[in-house]
Amino acid sequence: MTFLIATCEFPDRADLAAGMWQRLAGEFEKSPVDLLVLPELAGVDSFWTSPTFDEAVWRQAAATHATLEEHLRPIAAKRIVGTRAIAEGAKRWNETFLWTPERGLVRGRAKALLPQQEGGWEETWFDRGSQYAEPVRDGALCYSELVCTELMVSTAARGLGQSGVQVIAAPRATGGHPRWEVASRMTAIAAGAFVATANRRGARLAGGSWIVAPDGDILARTNVSTPIVSLEIDLALVESARLTYPRNVRD
Repeated sequence: MTFLIATCEFPDRADLAAGMWQRLAGEFEKSPVDLLVLPELAGVDSFWTSPTFDEAVWRQAAATHATLEEHLRPIAAKRIVGTRAIAEGAKRWNETFLWTPERGLVRGRAKALLPQQEGGWEETWFDRGSQYAEPVRDGALCYSELVCTELMVSTAARGLGQSGVQVIAAPRATGGHPRWEVASRMTAIAAGAFVATANRRGARLAGGSWIVAPDGDILARTNVSTPIVSLEIDLALVESARLTYPRNVRD
């Protein structure tokens, strides 16, 4: 079964977000995609780089993401995934979502693995969610999301592959260290699934988004002049990959 998948870079500045939303809407107007992966917390400034919590800054980010559907609706994609800032009572989440034209925005799970260091004071800004990344079934697609640091630290990839996940989406906000490419390739290899990761670009965030095949080959990659890439993949490759090394090694 062929499936058209896309990933993108997103500017690390809220004042440039409108232009990128418009560019995404225009990109797929003639060739709609089955899945678009957005970077982590697309559309707001990277407020979590500050070590000091600011209630007004948080409220602005959550308010911006409360209107996210307005920006997703014009994009010709059957599914869009990413994360958003959302408050639930006293809790503040960096939460995954699935958006479809039929169902609108469907909430996922909150990011669990939160760095707390220079460049990313996420424990200051967010509460921890569940570490259990579940498969999500939407029509013919079975996917899951590992958010940024979870791609590096989580041990979920093998289990997700065994549960039938075909695509792992990995929204990120990262620098350009080679470990991010290594982590995404190893996630694909461990799961025997495609990985589509999307990054922010600007300041200390390096851009670079790519699509990885089940055996770890990078099939498509963005850059500063090409911030959106799409690729037709064959989901049948996932089934055959699970029968081969290292997926066929018994636990």
